Amino acid sequence: MLGIISSQSASELLYQLTIFLLFVIIMTFILRFLWNSTLTKHISILRRVDTLQETFLLAVGIALFRL
Repeated sequence: MLGIISSQSASELLYQLTIFLLFVIIMTFILRFLWNSTLTKHISILRRVDTLQETFLLAVGIALFRL
């Protein structure tokens, strides 16, 4: 995220933004897989996530607890 803010040119900004978006998309898929395959099997009160939007919002919620 710091690379996006400190970019010097428009092409560098576009590159940094593309890398950031790819990172978010890949992490969303990984979180969905780990949540559904591991956590829901071992912790009975958790439910499966069905959509990528739910997974993204879950990741944002988890990130807010880190603040």
